[in-house]
Amino acid sequence: MTRYAELQTLSNFSFLQGASHPWELVLTAAALGLEAIGLTDRNSLAGVVRAWSALRDLPPSDHRLRVLTGCRLDLNDGSPSLLCYPTDREAYGRLTRLLTLGQRRTVKGQCQITREDVLAHAEGQLFLVVPPARLDETFRRDLEHLRGELRGSIWLAAARAYGARDLQRLSHLAALASQTGVPMVAVGDVLYHRPDRRPLQDVVTCIREGCTLEEAGLRLQAHAE
Repeated sequence: MTRYAELQTLSNFSFLQGASHPWELVLTAAALGLEAIGLTDRNSLAGVVRAWSALRDLPPSDHRLRVLTGCRLDLNDGSPSLLCYPTDREAYGRLTRLLTLGQRRTVKGQCQITREDVLAHAEGQLFLVVPPARLDETFRRDLEHLRGELRGSIWLAAARAYGARDLQRLSHLAALASQTGVPMVAVGDVLYHRPDRRPLQDVVTCIREGCTLEEAGLRLQAHAE
């Protein structure tokens, strides 16, 4: 297949968000022949060790797969979410300190960080901006500001939602990338490793939203069909 690295992946360490174990995601990425897979759990690096352990268990012929260490930073000041990838040991240390700072501000299981916190720990990090559902003028301004603040270490993540307006949204994202000078990168926004894990994904979504399957409606992820 064409060389491809998956850079937006949630595991079950993103509580009530992802529906697969890190090792399942890694083994499936290897089976599909991906160049690399990055684990980006929400405000957490908890699944990274399991992901790397799975890499060690692969047959030698599959060791070409790279497992990238990262996380998704969901900010509390209205700024867009960021996928963050440290480029060296020092940057990894800054990322862990950022997460610790955010976790100490609130109750267990939650994290409170702002864009200013991210900028203070940004040295050596690579960032992908996760677009919100609504691509409005506020998001365009945020993207421009982030480009200026992060200078050369920022990209715009573009994923298909399997909705009726996917092509229109991708075209809008491409236009934003051109206007702001932030390069666009394709991501999968992966939530589970195989189609048969979909029912579990629907169940955890209902638990998170406090509703039944019959009531969930558009709160469930769209079918690939």
